Order: sequence, then structure tokens, then C-alpha cells
Amino acid sequence: MVIRRHIALVLALVAVGACKSPSREPAGAGGEPIASQPAPRDAGAQGGFGTRPNVLDAAMFGVEDAGSTVLPTDARPDDVPEPDPPDPSKLIAELGAVPAWQAVVDRAQLLGRREQHGVVYGRIGPAILVPAPAPVPAGSGAPPDAGAAAPAMVPSPYVWLVDDTEGSGALGIRVALGGRSAPEGARVALGGAWYLDDERRWYWKVDVVQALPPGPPPAKDEVIAPVPTHAIPNGELPWGTKGITFAKDGDNAYFTLVGRAPANDGDGWPVANELGDVVYGLLTLPGERPSFGGQDLRSPDERWQLRAGQVYWVKVGRVRKRDGKPAMITARTSPIRVK
Repeated sequence: MVIRRHIALVLALVAVGACKSPSREPAGAGGEPIASQPAPRDAGAQGGFGTRPNVLDAAMFGVEDAGSTVLPTDARPDDVPEPDPPDPSKLIAELGAVPAWQAVVDRAQLLGRREQHGVVYGRIGPAILVPAPAPVPAGSGAPPDAGAAAPAMVPSPYVWLVDDTEGSGALGIRVALGGRSAPEGARVALGGAWYLDDERRWYWKVDVVQALPPGPPPAKDEVIAPVPTHAIPNGELPWGTKGITFAKDGDNAYFTLVGRAPANDGDGWPVANELGDVVYGLLTLPGERPSFGGQDLRSPDERWQLRAGQVYWVKVGRVRKRDGKPAMITARTSPIRVK
């Protein structure tokens, strides 16, 4: 009897609930069943980023979504990082490129007449200027007057490729681009080889030009040479310049050549503060290092020429003192002759 009473009570409650709810679907906020309302947009199913509308899909298929906001074409999702800038060192290594001046040191392994080839890199400098041909009076056949004004300078077929790894702009090579595009100031890698022109000057004949990311900027106090040349300019001593015997790494230092020029590249110039002083150190100027295997093909205008007794100044790179021996000193900049 008790079981029958419980079953009857349950059936009565079910009947009352059926009378109160005309639909088995739960009602929405307006009393309308949710099944009859539009389904919410599933951004993940459409391939969108979180709750953002998938603008690419809508544009592709011509669908207009009144509930979405069209993003500008340059908008990027917050969760997509900006691409990393290219790594210049990695690109240079992949090309097998060497700095411009290193190609001078290794010239014997990069000769076009031997069908050798290499890749050099640096910054495109200005065009190399040469004197314009002097006009000869018609029918005279006489050479130009030696007392005439200096001829005008005109661009040659070459431009400078400046080494931006050492020398503060004082080291560079002649390159013949052969009509290839490379604007001044651009950092590039140039495939090619060494050749001699009719005047026995070395130049790098280019067959490939590869753009490179910009190199590191120079230091704020760096003295940058306007053109790469081993012709030593005249100048004044900057304020605070020290004698070479007191100079430390990074200082401006003046010195005097007090001995003979080095027999080999990289042996160092014997220097001291003044003529007559004992040799304090051996100074290595930018680009001075021995060639591989002793096969040196540098021309006279690719070497520094210092005069004994003359005072110069440089920015010192490193000073390495040695017990009982002259200090080993490297220069970061080209020497400046003090008037």
C-alpha cells in the first residue's frame, strides 16, 4: 500500500509540471524559446582570433556580417609577434663574405686571372674622382701647359666600398659595379674578384650585388674619414690628447716616429712622445696585418707612410704593456699629421 501511494504522488507531480510548461525548451529573456533565437557566433569554428571576426573569410566569400567590425588591413592580432629583424652576421656568414679590407690582405686568393672568386662586404662610398683629360689645342699636338690651372675632377668608373668593421672609414677598396644598382651609403655584399686596370690599380670587378641590413652605428666621439685613403691629412690636436706613453684604451694620443718603418705589415711602428725618446711602443695602424702565406700584393697607395720626427695623433684602440719590451698598441683611426 505504501509503494502504491508513492507512485501515485509522483505521477500527480509530473502531470502538474506538464500543464505549466507548454514547451520542453527553456525560455529566453523575452519568453520565447531559445531554440527559435539565432545561435551565437562560434569564432573558433570560423577560424577567427578569439572573439574577433574573421575578416579574411568574410571578404573571401562575399559575406557581410552586420555584427562584426571590419579591421583595417594593417591591423595585427595581439597574439602575433612582430617578425625579428634579420641578423646581419648570420647573412654575412651564409654568403661567406669578408670585410672589404680583408680582401686586400687575401688578394692572392681572390684573383680574377686565376678564375678565383669571393664575396666582400662594406658600405658604398662616394664615386672616385680623377682629373679630367686636359684639352689639347686642335692641330698643335703640343702637351698642355704645365703652369695651367689644375684640371677639373670627374667621376671614374669606380666607387669606394668602405670597410665598416675597422679603420673608422679610412679603409676601402675600388669597386666597379658595372651598371649594377647600389646607392651611396647602402651596406652591401659584392661578389667578384680582383683585377688590374690599365694604370696598374687594383679594383674589385662586381658580378653580384646583395643588400645587407645596416651595420652598427659609429661611436659618438669617433672621427670618421670622409673617404678611404692612406694619404695622411693635416690636423690639429684635439683637446685632452695625451702623449702615447700616458694613453689608455680609447684615448686620443699623439706620438712621434722614433725608429725605422716596420719591415713587415703588423710588426708595428716604433713610437714615443718626442724624437730622441726611448721607444715606448710598437704602433699598429688600421689594416696592417700580414697576408696569408706571405703572398702580399698590396700596392704602395695601400700602405701608411709615416715620416721620422713628425708628430701625429690617433685614437688608440688597445694598449698592451709588456715587461722589458715595448708596449703593443693598436690604432682605431688613421693617423693625423699635426702641423
